[in-house]
Amino acid sequence: MSAILEKTALRLGNRRVHGRAVNAVAELLRQRLVVPEIYLGPKIAGVKSPDVLGVDQAGSGDLHAIEVKAMGEFQSRAQLRLLLAELKGLPFHYKYLALPSYASDLTDPQLRFAEYPELFDEDGIGRVGIISFDRRILEASAVLDKRSVLLTIPPERFRVRGEKLAAVERFLAKAHPDMSVRV
Repeated sequence: MSAILEKTALRLGNRRVHGRAVNAVAELLRQRLVVPEIYLGPKIAGVKSPDVLGVDQAGSGDLHAIEVKAMGEFQSRAQLRLLLAELKGLPFHYKYLALPSYASDLTDPQLRFAEYPELFDEDGIGRVGIISFDRRILEASAVLDKRSVLLTIPPERFRVRGEKLAAVERFLAKAHPDMSVRV
């Protein structure tokens, strides 16, 4: 773990560090969706819940799920494979993995995400997007700006079976978003 993350974790604690990353990533998603409804840490019965769930209420109501890994360092393709397999199994149209910028470095030969066939679903329909965030946003004194969080690799829409969406739709019918646009 890098020295900056260790110091930040000691000051803020792992939960707050993760929360800062979740908040920054949620803001990026809010800006990308046309009519966004954003849920932070949604508890969806029968479904492993992502850190951020976004619903674009403009058009088809596509579901965007983001898994944030603020403290983990990925040193091997095997670690990434496990995380991606879990993420691809979730019933959402667009799936993202958000990592500190050092872990999503496209120039690192060990972690060339753009070359990973593992980002794609088995049938080729759907690709997990990669979001990278500047690790400085994890510091207590940091101020978020547009350059703090970037969509490094855009996702592609996954096919989701209707029966798998039932639990998510039940959740959305009852829950209130943490971020939304007032109309």
